[in-house]
Amino acid sequence: MKKRLLVILTLVFALALAAAPVYAAITDQQKADIDALNKQISEIRKQIVDKYAEAGEITKAQADATKANIDAGEQYRQQFSQQQGQIPTPGNDPGYGYGCGSSWGGGGYYGGMW
Repeated sequence: MKKRLLVILTLVFALALAAAPVYAAITDQQKADIDALNKQISEIRKQIVDKYAEAGEITKAQADATKANIDAGEQYRQQFSQQQGQIPTPGNDPGYGYGCGSSWGGGGYYGGMW
């Protein structure tokens, strides 16, 4: 009985793993909606930077540099999603994640020996 239950649970688990990519796929309309929302986020972030500049919290040069960084991030996101067919997230973004420097022995960022 225990073997039968184990086999059934294993098959259910395997089917769930196989079905996950099917459910994870998003439609072109959903991609367009997400893209539009990300553009709105970028515009709102630039408006916030402008408000900080108006209030005197940052200089005009700092505001311009920050807005240029926001534009660069948006451009990177668009380019990455076109190349990869997906939205960059910490899990699938090639520029970030585990292993800064070296995953074996700690890289330069962590003060390792190598």
